[in-house]
Amino acid sequence: MVSREVIIPKNDKLNVSRNFNLPHSPGIRAGDFIFLSGMLSTDPATGERSPGTMAHETRQTLTNMRHLLESAGSSLERVVKINILLYDMLEFDNMNRVYREFFPKDPPARTTCGVQLSAGMKIEIECIALAG
Repeated sequence: MVSREVIIPKNDKLNVSRNFNLPHSPGIRAGDFIFLSGMLSTDPATGERSPGTMAHETRQTLTNMRHLLESAGSSLERVVKINILLYDMLEFDNMNRVYREFFPKDPPARTTCGVQLSAGMKIEIECIALAG
């Protein structure tokens, strides 16, 4: 039987599941994989949403994703699949410019879709990574 463990960020301000009383876990380790819930741009100092340009929100979300993966003993380098939700597909190139900073070589498999996001945010990102 595969074990299942909830992943909690080391920075308590980034535990949006608890801080916003959401009915999901920040992440789950199941066997050799880590599954992270969709993440929005969140200020790591305050725990509040951090809206801004597409570049800002992409950078902050991927930085927070790195933190949560490292909290689980993994890393961005171990990500195998990413799903990205954009509020407007016209922002695709702006998102990709920042995304390349985090995945400059051999990026993970990815799907990107245009959707309506909550709280006026521009991007939501979730991923699957290999456990450390």
